[in-house]
Amino acid sequence: MPRWLRKAKDRDWRLGLFLTVALIAIGTGQNMNAGLAAKPPNREADFGSESLEEAFSTADLSTPTPTATSTASTSASPTQENPDQVATPDLGTLIYVSRSGGYEHMVAFSCANQQARLLVSGPWHDRDPAVSPDGSRIAFSSHRDGNWELYLLDVAHGSLRRLTNTDGLERNPAWSPDGLWITYEAYYESNYDIWIMPIDARQAPIQLTSDLADDTSPAWDPINRRIAFVSDRDGNPDIFFAHLDRADERFVNLTQSSQPEMDPAFSPDGSALAYVTQQADLDFIRVRDPANLGSSGRVLGQGRSPTWTSDGSTLLAILHAANDSYLMLYPLEGNGSSVAGLPQPDRLMDIGWSSRDVIGDLTSAGILLEAPDQDVGSHDASDAAANGSIPLVSIPGVSAPIPKLSESVVTSFLELRDRVVLETGWDFLGTLDNAFVGVNDPMPPGYANVDWLYTGRAFSFNSAALHARWVEIVREDFGGLTYWRVFVLVSRQDGSLGEPMRSFPWDLEARFNNHPADYDGGGKDRSEIPSGYYVDFTELAADYGFERQHALHNWRTFFPGARFNEYVRTDRLTWDEAMLEIYPPSAFVTPTPFRTPIPSR
Repeated sequence: MPRWLRKAKDRDWRLGLFLTVALIAIGTGQNMNAGLAAKPPNREADFGSESLEEAFSTADLSTPTPTATSTASTSASPTQENPDQVATPDLGTLIYVSRSGGYEHMVAFSCANQQARLLVSGPWHDRDPAVSPDGSRIAFSSHRDGNWELYLLDVAHGSLRRLTNTDGLERNPAWSPDGLWITYEAYYESNYDIWIMPIDARQAPIQLTSDLADDTSPAWDPINRRIAFVSDRDGNPDIFFAHLDRADERFVNLTQSSQPEMDPAFSPDGSALAYVTQQADLDFIRVRDPANLGSSGRVLGQGRSPTWTSDGSTLLAILHAANDSYLMLYPLEGNGSSVAGLPQPDRLMDIGWSSRDVIGDLTSAGILLEAPDQDVGSHDASDAAANGSIPLVSIPGVSAPIPKLSESVVTSFLELRDRVVLETGWDFLGTLDNAFVGVNDPMPPGYANVDWLYTGRAFSFNSAALHARWVEIVREDFGGLTYWRVFVLVSRQDGSLGEPMRSFPWDLEARFNNHPADYDGGGKDRSEIPSGYYVDFTELAADYGFERQHALHNWRTFFPGARFNEYVRTDRLTWDEAMLEIYPPSAFVTPTPFRTPIPSR
């Protein structure tokens, strides 16, 4: 029996049960009000293999190093690991990133007293929380200053410090075992690489990888001097090890799989490595012994962003559905799992875990934390108006065959349109393929008679943007249905808008290349991820209540059936209830006055 599984059997499983009950008990939401040629940070020298060993030769990366605690100041040196000062509560704190009001922010949820508090809030994005080994600090990425940089939140003192300042993008920090270094991914000169930097800023950042492939999602081994990361240098995204002590053969492909893999995460004692593998378009979490390269490990269940609890007994993960997300618990004993929280008013984007009482520490430091506001939704089916009492309203400045939407959603659409202009730099929704479609107007062949465009609550953006490559789509399958995640190219490719894509786009037009397999498959993934900066339109539309529609059953052979460009705001109404908002029943329900004849034999 593997050591990590044997240790897990001795854990107290009340943690999983308590967390499940606690997270289901609350629903939390929140209200908030560079570029392709970006250069790497200045370095003192060309940091090659030799200087990398020299940089870490004096650091013990396997054991926390107790040092003096810094003073409370935004410019103070970070607090070093001091086990004597760690206050470890019984259950710890879940740090999760939720998206609501158009922005992503970190929320601390105390499992001991079921409190949820916003750590930082404002009209910007905060994501990728990484808790230091002693729980006293949280490294994260933020867009608050106009481009993606790394920041450090000192939980013990309530101070915030910026760690990077470049024209590029830095994300996904991970801590060294001694808490003195962080590794992270950076996007410079149209390429992702892994970098390492000391927290005290006494040394310039060190570039760990320099391959032309994308290297992302680093995770630091808490026992051995190596870093796990994701790279497609062998043609497919695999999990690699970077051995810090090796000058030759530093990089080793751990998985060598034909399926994409992502999100590596070491257990607290380093005896297990969790990561995500995609099979049949589904995301599965696999746990394996990192010391045994021949072991395939064990699949726990579905999800992304695996995160270990402090004692290594349970894995947390996010299970994404077409338009919802779930927090999952996977105890390592047995084959069970739990859904820790039903679909939330906000959308879970990322998770982290701290052994400390983060809320209590920040409160003791004099920081007043806001409680996330409840968001129970703007509309309910029981409130639906009937018999055509809600009018259609013209959409100012929008070109469409019938530029009208239901009064119930037109304000949300205009807000979304303005936000898209702000995020992309151009009026992406100024021209639509369709807004409202009259009940007597035929839809394209293959469309259902109950399409939401008839209700005045849906729109389809200009599909020509896909052909012009101003839009990229990524295929996502849920429950046997195909959905598309839409990315819009921003107007200023200098890093001030959007962020690079991380997934291979789907090429619908590949079906016309005279390859039978591509025709039967409705296209294929593009061979490379396009460079440049994009905005996730699907996520942005969801901020204003508009959800994507799944492709029709004939999408592989009928291009309009892909329905990648149609979004609807249902407000929990059925299609019939939505139609009754703008029509009397007689307008779209045709009674049959006599029995349908049966053909004679």
